[in-house]
Amino acid sequence: MEIEHTFGKGSKKPVDDNAPKRPLSAYFLFANKMRPGVMKKHAGCSMAIVGKEIAVLWKKTSSSDRAPFEKKAASAKTSYQSKMEKYQKTSGYKKQQMRMLAWKIHETKKPFKKDENAPKRSLSAYMLFSAFIRSKIVKENPDLEVTEVMKEQSVRWKDLGDSDRKKWTDKAAGEKKKYDTRLARYMKTADYQSYVTDRDAYKAEMKEKRNKLMGVKKRARTPTKAKDTPKSPSKKKAKRRSRTPKASKSKSRSASRSSSRRRAKSPKSPKRRSRKRRAEKRKSRAPKANIRSSSRKRSSSRKSRTPKASKSRSASRRSSTRRARTPKGPKAKRSRSAKRRSRTPKVSRRSTSRSTSRKSRTPKASKRRSKTRSKSRRRSTTRSRSAKRRSASRSKSRRRASKKKASE
Repeated sequence: MEIEHTFGKGSKKPVDDNAPKRPLSAYFLFANKMRPGVMKKHAGCSMAIVGKEIAVLWKKTSSSDRAPFEKKAASAKTSYQSKMEKYQKTSGYKKQQMRMLAWKIHETKKPFKKDENAPKRSLSAYMLFSAFIRSKIVKENPDLEVTEVMKEQSVRWKDLGDSDRKKWTDKAAGEKKKYDTRLARYMKTADYQSYVTDRDAYKAEMKEKRNKLMGVKKRARTPTKAKDTPKSPSKKKAKRRSRTPKASKSKSRSASRSSSRRRAKSPKSPKRRSRKRRAEKRKSRAPKANIRSSSRKRSSSRKSRTPKASKSRSASRRSSTRRARTPKGPKAKRSRSAKRRSRTPKVSRRSTSRSTSRKSRTPKASKRRSKTRSKSRRRSTTRSRSAKRRSASRSKSRRRASKKKASE
C-alpha cells in the first residue's frame, strides 16, 4: 500500500530494467530482415503500409524458408527461460513483483469516466473575474507567460473592494441556481439512469479485482426480512407470550446468582464440621480395640488372683496375635484436636473401670494393680506392632507366591 500511494494519475506501468529481455519471435526476425527492402519499394509510405506488406510476404513464404527463423527463435527462447529462472531467485525480481501488484491495485482505483450528457458546472466568482480580466492583462503585457498572467489575476482580485467583488459573487450565485435546476431535470432522464448503472457496474468490478489482488475474502451476509409484508396478529401474540418467560428466566438467574454469592460469602461451617466428625469417628474406631484389650487385660489381672492366671494371659496373647494377623488398613494421621478428643473418652472409661474395681479391691492391692496395668499396656503395644509387621511380611510373601504360580 505504501508503494501504491506513490503512483499518481498519469503513472505508467513499471518496467524492470534488470530483467532479461524477451526474445523476438520468428515473424519479427523475418520482418527485421525484409523491412529495408520493402521501404525502398514503397518510398514515402507510412509504417502501417510497410507492416501490411511484410505480413503479406510472410504468408507467401514456404515452411522451408520459415524454418531458419523458427530455429533461431526457439534457441533464443530456451536461453531466455534459463536466464529468467536465475533472475526470479533474486531480490530485484521480488521488488518488481511488489511494484506490479501496487500498480494493479492503483489501476482499480481509477474513477469512472465523466458523463458527457450532464450539464456543465457553473463557475465561481474568482473564475468569472479572471475570465473577464485576462484579455486586458494580455493586451497590456503581450510578452508575459501564462504563469505570470495567472499571478497578475490573483493580485487584481485581492485589490478589489467589497462592492466590486459583490457583483461577481452575485453573478456566480445566479449561475449556480440555473445549474441546479438543469441538473435536477437531467437526473430524471434515461441517459442519467444508464450512466448510473454503468458506473455502479464498473465500481463493483474494480472492487472485486482489488479484493482478489489484496487477498480479501467475501463475508456471507444473512438474508434480510422484507419489512413491507404485514405480520399476522397470532405471531405477535406468540412473541409477547414468549417474551414473558424470558424475563422470569433472567430474574431467576439473577436471583440464583445473588443467592450463590451470599452462600459464598457465608462460611461453610456445617460441612466442615461433618467432615471433621466423620474423621474423628474413623480415628476413634482404632482406640476402641485398645480399650477392649485393656478391659481384657483388667479381667485377666483380676483372674490372676486365682491360681489360673497364667492360662488367661496366654489366651489373651493368642487372641491378640490372631487379630494382628488380619491386615489392617493404613491409619489416618490424627490432628492434635482429634487426639485430645480421643483421649477424653478413655479417661472416663478408665475412671469407671477403676471405680468398679476399687469397690472390689482390698486397700493394699490398688498400687500393684496400677503397676500391672501399665506394664500390660506397654507389652500389648509392642506385641501389636510386631504382629502388624509379621502380617505385612506374610501378605507380601503370599502375593509373590501367587504371582510365581500364575507365571508358571
